[in-house]
Formats: sequence, structure tokens, C-alpha cells
Amino acid sequence: MKVITRDQVAETLTSLKNGTIYSVTFVKKDGSVRMINSVKGTSKGVSGVGLKYDAKGRGLIPVFDLQLKGQGVDDNKCWRLVNTLTVSKIVVNKEEITVQA
Repeated sequence: MKVITRDQVAETLTSLKNGTIYSVTFVKKDGSVRMINSVKGTSKGVSGVGLKYDAKGRGLIPVFDLQLKGQGVDDNKCWRLVNTLTVSKIVVNKEEITVQA
């Protein structure tokens, strides 16, 4: 098991190779805990317009939710934003990475 700091969460997620499937456990805005399975480097459902604000500047990382895709949801509606300040665990290739508070 590897331990990282909150400052290293964004760096860890962005450094993954394209095609890597991973999961992120974090606390949602409403206070509930959520685990998302995602794939790095996908462009499904991306229109090229982009967000109307700077997500990275707000500590948010866009991820493609594979669980929604498995339920038949349109690709453009499978994108979610993960707050890097509330991430508690990342799992990549069966390696668990815990985030220190």
C-alpha cells in the first residue's frame, strides 16, 4: 500500500497512462462517499467545446464514469468532476494508494 499527500492526488491521476482503468474514492459535495471506476485518456462524449470555467484551478479533475456507461447512459453524460481535496483512496492495477489527511 502506498501513501500520498493531498497535493499529490492530481499529479498521480494525471500521470496515469492512457487506457489505464482505475478507481477513485472521494467525498461528494453533499457529504456522501462515492467510488468511481474510470479510464484515463478517453475522449468519449467530448464535443471539443470544453468547460466554461477552470476546473483544474478549482481542484477538480474530470473523469469518465464507467459504471454509468455500463448502464446505457450516453457518453456525454458519463463525465464527472472529482474534487482532489476530498479523495481518500485511488486504486490502480490492484495497487491501493491511500491519501493522507
